[in-house]
Amino acid sequence: MNKVHLRKKYSNLVIVLLLLFPILINSIKVFGNLILLILVILGIYIAIFEKKNPFKLPELKLFSQLTIGYFLVMLLSILIADGFSTELYHLGRKIHFLFAPFIALAIFQVDLPLKKLLLSIKVGLIAIGTVVITGPLLGNMINENIFSDIAVAMLFLSIIQIFSETPKERVITFIAVLMGGYAIFLIGARGSWLSFLILSTVYIGLIYKPFIQNNNKVKVSLVLILIVFFGFIGTSSNIKERVTKAVTEVQDWNSGKEVWSSNGNRMKMWESGLSAAKNSPWIGYGYRNENKAAAVYVSKNKDWVSVATHLHNEYLTNLVSAGIIGVLSLLTLLFAPLIVFYRKLKDKDTYYYSVMGILLCVGYITFGFTHIAFGEEHINAFYIFFMAILLPKVIKKKSI
Repeated sequence: MNKVHLRKKYSNLVIVLLLLFPILINSIKVFGNLILLILVILGIYIAIFEKKNPFKLPELKLFSQLTIGYFLVMLLSILIADGFSTELYHLGRKIHFLFAPFIALAIFQVDLPLKKLLLSIKVGLIAIGTVVITGPLLGNMINENIFSDIAVAMLFLSIIQIFSETPKERVITFIAVLMGGYAIFLIGARGSWLSFLILSTVYIGLIYKPFIQNNNKVKVSLVLILIVFFGFIGTSSNIKERVTKAVTEVQDWNSGKEVWSSNGNRMKMWESGLSAAKNSPWIGYGYRNENKAAAVYVSKNKDWVSVATHLHNEYLTNLVSAGIIGVLSLLTLLFAPLIVFYRKLKDKDTYYYSVMGILLCVGYITFGFTHIAFGEEHINAFYIFFMAILLPKVIKKKSI
């Protein structure tokens, strides 16, 4: 079997895996990680037998440095806080970042058409909507906040080419957005709603000049869509109830009432977390030790803080667990690619990849406002997967 034939078989295999990932990540729990595991094995094989180093390839260098750097900071925070005798199994949730360079190396060997990737995302959104409609199936799925966040990210990634799609493609896009949007608002994760609104603003800002500025039909269509959207929000009793409840709970916390509530507890977590961070500002208390550290500063009901797995805010969780160094590594992981994508918007050849990259980064920046953006394996896998595709695409290629 010659090399050309082997290369073709390899390319076909990886493309199938890439197209399956968006469909399965949020609908069949184990398959997303299984796909990444296969990509890791393929990437290691290429690194060994083809002698390709992801840290030296110009397109993969930044991605590899960012992901490994973030993992090493988390590892360092544990070793400094708990010593070399500590059990490192908690880092299992971050393992995607350790093997991310090999995932990128495996993907880098193939050329996946963007339209096929977008179709896969749309099918994934339809699958998400189906899972939510069936109701009981969601009980066996991942955390609802994570499920909803991934749906939000997929929804905005799916519509980046809507202005250049054929009528048939737009029908599929409409069905996918309808199903995904229905799932997002039915689940009721308020943090995801906030991300949805912020990403809507960013998306309109990105497409305004190239697609909307001189197109009155699109402007009218966009206004009508916004009217329908906000009309749905205004008439939905579930959304009204959730928003009103959040405002009331925050007001109760601010007034000093000792009332058990979801949002009030988050406020207390944030307050106690900031107090804990002051006593170990640089390296923190160690990954997964943040809640125990914050519980010391809670006057009543310490248990509900200490047993939680994070502080319901990505930035505060990193500050308490890994200190200022941890927050800087997190911000670098999010904003370094964002800057690259923004600068490459002028490149027509990679424009859509840049738009997708910006939406992905902004999405994860906002996911961390009210819960955790990189604390669960599926949300980590999603970021690594798409960043491994998008970032190398927009970085100027050089001869290998």
